Amino acid sequence: MKQGNIRNFAIIAHIDHGKSTLADRIMEICGAIGKKHQEQILDSLELEREHGITIKLKAIRLNYQLLTINYQLNLLDTPGHVDFSYEVSRSLASVEGAILVVDATQGVQAQTLSNFNLAIDANLTLIPVINKIDTPAADVDKTAKELIDLGFKASEIVKVSAKTGENVEKLLGEIIKKIPAPDSSSATQNDILRALIFDSSLDPYKGVIVTCRLFGGSLRVGDEISFLATKAKGQVLQAGFLNPKPHYMQEIKTGEVGFIVTNIKDLSLVKVGDTITHPKEMVKPLPGYRQARPVVFLSFFPTDSSEFQKMKEAFEKLKLNDAALAYSPESSISLGQGLRVGFLGLLHAQITQERLEREYGLDIIVTSPSVNFIIDNKTINRPSEFNPSPQSQVEEPYAKVTIFAPQKYYGQINELIYKKRGKIENSVNIGVSLKIEAIIPVLEILIGFYDDLKSQTSGFASFDFEVIDYRPAKLVKLDILVNYEPVEGLSQVVPIEKAEEFGRKLVAKLKEEIPRQNIPIPLQAVINFAKIKGGLGGKILARETIAAYRKDVTAKLYGGDVTRKTKLLEKQKKGKKRMKKFGQIEIPQEAFLAVLKI
Repeated sequence: MKQGNIRNFAIIAHIDHGKSTLADRIMEICGAIGKKHQEQILDSLELEREHGITIKLKAIRLNYQLLTINYQLNLLDTPGHVDFSYEVSRSLASVEGAILVVDATQGVQAQTLSNFNLAIDANLTLIPVINKIDTPAADVDKTAKELIDLGFKASEIVKVSAKTGENVEKLLGEIIKKIPAPDSSSATQNDILRALIFDSSLDPYKGVIVTCRLFGGSLRVGDEISFLATKAKGQVLQAGFLNPKPHYMQEIKTGEVGFIVTNIKDLSLVKVGDTITHPKEMVKPLPGYRQARPVVFLSFFPTDSSEFQKMKEAFEKLKLNDAALAYSPESSISLGQGLRVGFLGLLHAQITQERLEREYGLDIIVTSPSVNFIIDNKTINRPSEFNPSPQSQVEEPYAKVTIFAPQKYYGQINELIYKKRGKIENSVNIGVSLKIEAIIPVLEILIGFYDDLKSQTSGFASFDFEVIDYRPAKLVKLDILVNYEPVEGLSQVVPIEKAEEFGRKLVAKLKEEIPRQNIPIPLQAVINFAKIKGGLGGKILARETIAAYRKDVTAKLYGGDVTRKTKLLEKQKKGKKRMKKFGQIEIPQEAFLAVLKI
């Protein structure tokens, strides 16, 4: 295929705006799949189908003929949720253009704007697309005005229905017409192999499989290759592309997207974002994509301590093609050995937990989420380490939050931002929608902000955020005591003025989640907790008691003196006191997740 006839493009959008369905229609028109197939065929992971979201980007090569000329279209379907924006940046580093999809029933959303800015920063050619024009709730004119407010011309906007296929052929024509072919200005540079890795996996029978975009040279079966970051060397055993099934060939050329099967058996030697070249060739690493920075931290512990090594190996495998994962060892007196793991958001954490349980057969306990704090210039992210002195300088991270919502909800959003210790910096009308920019502590965003925002705006609002800096804060550690013993996994760092409110909600939720036992279980929320001789120290903010099961020990009695009944009840009472003294309380995983439900 001539380089001038290649088009590399990504599909980007807010979550659930129809990217994967549009990819289905494009593949049908190009003949890659038939009319009868599983919907959203590129969402191959079970979790993607269950949650209705794209988690892993996919690279598909398609052939399309326009005016008797054959074109090669390399399509990258990307995630839409803010937690997977690093996947979007990865795909944008590998293409020349992007389709920006906007749902006609929802209009421009927060992640639409975030992806738009990522594409502009990557200097890509953008084609604006309004999707779902066939639905009764579609407001095409309003959505078009919002796109025009972003800087597009009305004549540039393509209006399609990914579900029915209406105008999708027209969109393919616009892709060929507007998105430039790969740059071939430097013939000498094109002779030197430079390939950017944007995905990798391990086939236990073949070796590491690398998906990459070639910016120069070619990759042939039998070639010796090297990886700049890891200094690893290997050989190309097979080469090919997805359509969407694997197709094998002898060579991948400059400008193309494809995969190679290598003879390398260790996946850790092939890192996403690395540059592939030939041994002894002097090449500068290709500019990859932005480095992912963890925002929220959770601790993972296996319920069976003997499975710690298995859990660690599972994380090592996940990290190899999830560049945003960061983890370090952690130990707990009550929970044993575990890992402290950094994520881009709570959905990222939830998806990772579900993958560990399903793909690796692990049964794990996950603790409450936390963020990075700075105490006297030292960064911590574990509540157990949060022990500042009265003279300490404590700082917490703040984020710039961008909210999109109908204008009529401005009052409710303003009140919510104030409640979350935030401040509105700017608000702009975009058509009938409102774009609000606010500065809010990251801690407030993590716990409950998304649910509160959706509730206050009847589900119409969306938001995106970016951590900007650290600012002074008044925070305390809130300990949760179960049967007078602190549970490390439930400790939280909270604003001092919200400690009592949060403590009351948490112990009430735990009362629902922890099953009843043979003895009454007290639940307490405490700040400034310390064990002292003869008892406990600290200020108790809230308390609940889980009532005990009561076995009817008098059921076997019939008739006789009432003292017989009293005697049996007293005996039972003494037994329960003994259980209270020696018994241990089993806490289910649902109790640790209760924090996320508040």
